Amino acid sequence: MELTARQREIYDFILAYRRENGCSPSIPEIQRRFGIRSPNGVAGHLRALEAKGVIRLSNRGSRRIDVPAENEALPARVLALPLYGAVPAGPPQPVHGAETGVEAWLDEALLGFRPKPGSFVLRVRGDSMKDAGILDGDLVLVEPNPEPRAGQIVVALIDGESTLKRLVKVRGAWYLKAENPAYPELHPRADLVIQGVVRTVIRRLG
Repeated sequence: MELTARQREIYDFILAYRRENGCSPSIPEIQRRFGIRSPNGVAGHLRALEAKGVIRLSNRGSRRIDVPAENEALPARVLALPLYGAVPAGPPQPVHGAETGVEAWLDEALLGFRPKPGSFVLRVRGDSMKDAGILDGDLVLVEPNPEPRAGQIVVALIDGESTLKRLVKVRGAWYLKAENPAYPELHPRADLVIQGVVRTVIRRLG
């Protein structure tokens, strides 16, 4: 089935956005790009595109657009990993539900390694790790590791709140340390759960 002119514009925008950002645009972003008055107007265009088989919509997540033909065309060296919401590189913050149906596309050849099963990508928010070269807006690739080592940069739940910090152990006690002198050390009152270890940082320039 052929697309209308407006459907083609929106579809091309989705493809371009995914190539540039590694994930799909949100409904508000599409709304702003095309001057559509309401989110329902965008949803109507997306349902029409789905009916024509060029996109697929998931039931959850604000960036819930998938492009089946595009995924089929991905070369073997391109990996699609789950992209979850921002992790605070600042004071710990309450954990929010991760978006689903959102992927980050990574070129294995550029990474130089194949991520472990269960790996995921997080977007960094804040500057508490700037001295380790992790800046606000960066993406970090996180690998599961049941036995993290002292000195590794980890994504952790500390007393039920999420943060990105360096894992430190002193006299048998574990705590989290920022890489920015403006932020204090974080010592758990009760629980410290390591969700994964940062394997690499991905930065978009420009």
